[in-house]
Amino acid sequence: MSTALIAGEVLFDIFEDGSQVLGGAPFNVAWHLHGLGVTPLFVSSVGSDAHGNEIREAMQTWGMSTEALQKDSNHSTGTVQIKMKAGSHAFDIVRDVAYDFIEKPQNLDGRIENCKLMYHGSLAMRSTTSRQTIMQLRKDSGLPAFVDVNLRAPFWDKSFIEEIIYGAGWVKLNDEELLLLGEDGNGDLIASAQQFRKKHNIHSVIITRGKEGAFIAREDSIEEVKAAPIENLIDTVGAGDGFSAMTIAGVIQGWDYKEILEAASLFASKICGLRGAISKDRAFYDDFLDEIH
Repeated sequence: MSTALIAGEVLFDIFEDGSQVLGGAPFNVAWHLHGLGVTPLFVSSVGSDAHGNEIREAMQTWGMSTEALQKDSNHSTGTVQIKMKAGSHAFDIVRDVAYDFIEKPQNLDGRIENCKLMYHGSLAMRSTTSRQTIMQLRKDSGLPAFVDVNLRAPFWDKSFIEEIIYGAGWVKLNDEELLLLGEDGNGDLIASAQQFRKKHNIHSVIITRGKEGAFIAREDSIEEVKAAPIENLIDTVGAGDGFSAMTIAGVIQGWDYKEILEAASLFASKICGLRGAISKDRAFYDDFLDEIH
């Protein structure tokens, strides 16, 4: 069975109306991959608290393995307060929570051998402990890395972002993040992406552009797609994570990159019809797979 190693944060997104939704980019990606038929091995940490118990129970109910989900008695499960400001989301991300202290899991060598790639984002890398753990996992596993850049101030600086993206198989970021990392390409976004790819020795750079669509820059090709239309918009939380998950599923299954981008764009648009970033309804995934095949 196709497998991916996923490492990083899991948390609760807490909205202004008091609703609480499971989140965290790596967790969302792992959840979606399981729904899409790609078995994830999810490495993270939660607190010894009600939120941590709820996360573990949700994963088990969904059929995901919790063998690499650590329990931290000294730090609480991560939370993010989400508010609307000027028509967009504002995030208050709590510091020093369990996912900032991820340790290398033990006795998983056999499982990791079955993985096709390793995914991680940039938020959990804000802490020295989790950054060292995740980078050591990358080194020890020897897996090609899919790095999902998510620049949340004040939890990043250019030096550590450059460290974690260097030599990756795939790096995904949006057009604004590309400019924040210093690649302007004289106003040509594709030229910027190619400069970025070469500078950091990346095989493929994936740029998402919101309503303008997305493209992937590789050494020998550029593939572009338009954004899929959004029906019944509820919120855009987690759309990028859905895009990442579908991209990973396509890479593992050997699709060509045009197919991957089209499916990822469509899946991201479907996520925008959910409250929060994931669905607990298996039909959501089954219907999508039927639609693209």
